[in-house]
Amino acid sequence: MDKGQNMDYLLRMRLFLWLGTLSFFSPAFGEPRIPKEPNLPTMPNDESKEPRNARGEKESAESKVLNVTLCDGRTVRGESTSGSQTIHFEHTKDGILYKKKLNVNELDSIKIDSWEFKLKREEKKGTTYEVLPKKIRIRTKNGEVFYKETGLSDLKLLNIEIKNNNGETTVFTYWVDLKFPDGKWYSGLPMTKSDVSFREDCLKDVVKMIEWE
Repeated sequence: MDKGQNMDYLLRMRLFLWLGTLSFFSPAFGEPRIPKEPNLPTMPNDESKEPRNARGEKESAESKVLNVTLCDGRTVRGESTSGSQTIHFEHTKDGILYKKKLNVNELDSIKIDSWEFKLKREEKKGTTYEVLPKKIRIRTKNGEVFYKETGLSDLKLLNIEIKNNNGETTVFTYWVDLKFPDGKWYSGLPMTKSDVSFREDCLKDVVKMIEWE
């Protein structure tokens, strides 16, 4: 290597070392950025949506006095804005399917007669289910009774917020349970047959009946 080539080599090495040093100490050049975890998509919660009427207008959240009865007989009474001001549902009368609309002021009570199992996910210890209201009885203040077999989610009554002298609380008309491989339930409720997709008994802390005053 002649003298000119040697000088050129040394200059290139110095430039390389200088750039390397700069990238090591400078965040703009050399510091690796920790990748941020992407935001996971979330399922929309129908009950969190603001209720609207048929014209798309927001319904006012009028406070109502409710008395709810839990599955073990305990009761909770207080003011609540949960649920829609107007409910639309289908029911069967004498084998004929009808569509019905009721204002909340017409309601006397809703009683849950059964809950259905909705598969949530497989776990190491068994299978997790959401146990959701299935068959319900709607009674109006004038004594009419309607039987509905599609639960309460469309009536926005899976979660019920109540406020009284004790403070504020949320009660639920459904629960999540784990079924072990031997057929037993984590909740301690009686076993159900494998081909049965619903149950009529319920967890003690779950709402069994809602009454409007």
